[in-house]
Amino acid sequence: MIYLDYAANTPVDKRVLKVFDDATIKYIANPNSSHDLGKLAKEEIDKVSSNISKYFDTNKENIIYTSGASESNNLIIKGVAEKAKGKHIIISAVEHSSVIAPCNYLTNLGYDVSIIPLTKEGVIDLDVLKKEINDDTILVSICSVDSELGTIQPIEEVAKIVKEYKNCIFHTDATQAIGKIKHDYSDVDFITFAPHKFFGLNGFGVLVNKNNKKITPIIHGGKSTTIYRSGTPVTANVLALNEAFNLAINNLDKRYTYIKELNDILRESLSKYSNIHINSPKNSIPNTLNISLVDRSSKEVVKELSKKGIYLSTNTACSLEDSISKSVLALTNDENLASNTIRISISHLTTKKDINKFLKELRSIIK
Repeated sequence: MIYLDYAANTPVDKRVLKVFDDATIKYIANPNSSHDLGKLAKEEIDKVSSNISKYFDTNKENIIYTSGASESNNLIIKGVAEKAKGKHIIISAVEHSSVIAPCNYLTNLGYDVSIIPLTKEGVIDLDVLKKEINDDTILVSICSVDSELGTIQPIEEVAKIVKEYKNCIFHTDATQAIGKIKHDYSDVDFITFAPHKFFGLNGFGVLVNKNNKKITPIIHGGKSTTIYRSGTPVTANVLALNEAFNLAINNLDKRYTYIKELNDILRESLSKYSNIHINSPKNSIPNTLNISLVDRSSKEVVKELSKKGIYLSTNTACSLEDSISKSVLALTNDENLASNTIRISISHLTTKKDINKFLKELRSIIK
């Protein structure tokens, strides 16, 4: 088996799974209970919150645990909309569906959503952002890394623009960034990520309320670890998150160098084909390489590769089955390219042998 779909999901690291298993057996009490067993569980959760908050330079009370990045994105977008007085929201053309969908929901309630286009380099047009943002803008949500192209967005520059509007909040979906690249989140208000993207467990997510901004919860029913998200905290999930987070952050530089080497091999080889168009700009994380087939159906090619035990995707796993790549369309304005994309996503577990085997099989299929 050759797995090349790490942007969609990563296999859980055995060390992370062991932490989860041990914690599940050891910390049996509800962390909100007032007895000693409950307090013991809460202490462990607080240690993790302190660790995560230290990385983002905030307080442990500002770490919100959710069921995943999709819930986190919905919480920040709807939570800000219900609390703020303005009716204007700004997002980019390459946001994840869990950002686009709640924004579409809010347009039905009278909110105005502006979409910032991309430059030819694949990053959002900052000049357009400056023109669109105004005193009625309550939220700007720009992803740290695009999930389809892998482009690194200028978060620091966006933050400087948003900072000039005191009633506007800046949120970034960092789901594809954490554990892959370093970003300066100093002036960001909310940060979203999920451990299943860096060899942690599925069904869990984090929303960092970096500056303790007030938002309205979407799940009510008790304080839990925060007033912004009710539900019994799962101690084992939190501890497993911490293990995955530490492993990803501590090994980031070493993994990046190796993955960049693999990406260079892919780019060099695929660029030789006249019927393959490389979509991912140079300003992209090495983990993701998006290509388009000029004269073949990408779905058919992915299906053929799957038969050979090579697994990758045509676009994000959360996209509708027959949808085209919104990111490639936003970058190229070419519907044919956007309809026949293949996203190759690799990790430190990918070997050069895997890459060579994939290239060989792809060559035999597209001739």
